[in-house]
Amino acid sequence: MHLIIGGHYMGKRAYAEKLYGKFEIVYNLESEQAENIISSGLIINLHIGIKSLLVRNIDALKFFASRLEILRSSVIIGDEISSGIIPVDKFERKWRDETGKVYQFLASEAEIVDRIFAGLALRLKG
Repeated sequence: MHLIIGGHYMGKRAYAEKLYGKFEIVYNLESEQAENIISSGLIINLHIGIKSLLVRNIDALKFFASRLEILRSSVIIGDEISSGIIPVDKFERKWRDETGKVYQFLASEAEIVDRIFAGLALRLKG
């Protein structure tokens, strides 16, 4: 598993494609439900996938932990959403917290973890 995190429009996908080339399988969790992930490939918008699970009262951490074998051979990209002002809205705070928990879990399981800022990669693990 290769986990790539960073701010919105910071070059995460371009970095992944530079390393691995174009992906045949891409799961966009902004437009697809996370349950559709059935094989390895590129998974983008992880943070949005987590939000969609929470909206449906699904425990995001358990969900991704139960699919760990599929994820082990995937490249996963998610936006950092934990910086800045803490949201006033209770659900938005929960989303932020749960996203952090999922990212921590995936980072602990990943072989490689990179943070992208302004198109530059900082290798955190691997």
